[in-house]
Amino acid sequence: MAETEKRLNPNFTYLQSNVPKGRWTLLQGGTRSGKTYSACQYIIKLCLECPDMGLEIDIVRSTLKALKSTVWKDFYQLLVEYGLYDVNNHNKTDGQYNLKGNIISYYGADDPAKVHGRKRDILYLNEVNQIDEETIDQFTVRTKRRIIADYNPAIGDDHWLDQYINKYPPLITTYRDNPFLSKEQIEDIESKKHQKYWWTVYGNGERAKREGVIFTNWKEGKFDTSLAHYYGLDFGFKKDPDACIKVAIDESRSIIYLDEVFYEHGQTIDELSILVKDLDNAQIIADSAESRLINYLRTKTQKSIREVKKGAGSVMQGVKLMENYQLIVTPKSTNIIKELNNYAWATKGKEAPIDDFNHAIDAIRYVVFTYSNNSFKRAGNYENKNTKFVKGDFVGGMSSPWAGGDSSTKGDSIF
Repeated sequence: MAETEKRLNPNFTYLQSNVPKGRWTLLQGGTRSGKTYSACQYIIKLCLECPDMGLEIDIVRSTLKALKSTVWKDFYQLLVEYGLYDVNNHNKTDGQYNLKGNIISYYGADDPAKVHGRKRDILYLNEVNQIDEETIDQFTVRTKRRIIADYNPAIGDDHWLDQYINKYPPLITTYRDNPFLSKEQIEDIESKKHQKYWWTVYGNGERAKREGVIFTNWKEGKFDTSLAHYYGLDFGFKKDPDACIKVAIDESRSIIYLDEVFYEHGQTIDELSILVKDLDNAQIIADSAESRLINYLRTKTQKSIREVKKGAGSVMQGVKLMENYQLIVTPKSTNIIKELNNYAWATKGKEAPIDDFNHAIDAIRYVVFTYSNNSFKRAGNYENKNTKFVKGDFVGGMSSPWAGGDSSTKGDSIF
């Protein structure tokens, strides 16, 4: 067996053998399992094996912004690496690439015109759990042949995806299955073995609910645009993200609606100001520990930005307030969902939360603490919280999986 063949990611070989057989092919993977790279590699190989067939292949993620920074970035890098990229074949305006006479379109599921208007032969849904079920229904009826979808298992034990998981059992992979990781990357992953929930989900690729998780009163759903809304803004920089969350409170039904606007690491102040300026004119409630930054943003963006009144004990008070509501989170709000799945009590006595997975939650808490009509008494003394956030990323294969060897389930066999 050729060396390249030995190093194939099992996600790729599974796609090779399984896509021709079934309507859906699902990849469930922990962090850095290589499922995204493998799906991109499979699509490239399919186009090479089906020249001038005019296949319509769509690559979709929850938002165009998320897609460009993840799966399309990987796809583009693979094209360059394999010597297949030609700028003349790339229509950046329409988000299309012509590969050997086949059209690959890439866009976000947040584009209604493309969701409701497009038809395609093959659909690749990256991080499918971040897309709502209604949108998935629109995609499926407009897809002629095959659907490939990947997701990480941070979806609890009850999710709309279960109807497809039960019918089309997924391949489950972990970082151990990815032959292209460096020793340092493996060490980084295995350093988190002591974090039980994280290790179960992201290390072992298994579905689980974290023990001691604080917020169980949430589910995915649509944002109620009929309500007045506010923005919560928590500041970060390199390790910590700048987190901005759109929040609407329905007091009559005790519901809080949440939508992630941005969650960015390493921004300069000017880059942050551009994002803030793009917000509508709703009130912004920001972290009071950054008064100088707030004053700058007010001047630069001409937005109404108010400092949250964070008193001693306000973290616990804000948590208790949020527990009194049903939280509805838009499916594309991936970092809110990640935090809600991981934000847990630091002690069995539930005396304080962990100081982690709390940037989006802090931004939400600022709004709830300020505008909730709940009669909870607010504290007056200021506190200063230092937080941290550990960011994961995906790494995949670094060489053409079809170079050498005979891993050849021909692409045209799906027809």
